[in-house]
Amino acid sequence: MKVMDGLKRTALAGCLVAVGLALGGCRENEQNRPLMFEKGKYLGKPDQPLSEQQINELRHRAERQRSS
Repeated sequence: MKVMDGLKRTALAGCLVAVGLALGGCRENEQNRPLMFEKGKYLGKPDQPLSEQQINELRHRAERQRSS
């Protein structure tokens, strides 16, 4: 009888640890993200446009990579 009580307590503690880990894995930044997807359609937040300086830096980097 005492062995069964110990096993039950161990199993209960294991379940509580598993539930705690599962709830801890629900990060706030992953909340409210789209879970349904449509083929060929992006449902996320729109990207922010690049500035002229960022575009020029990317072009310059691409030119350097092309010449190597």
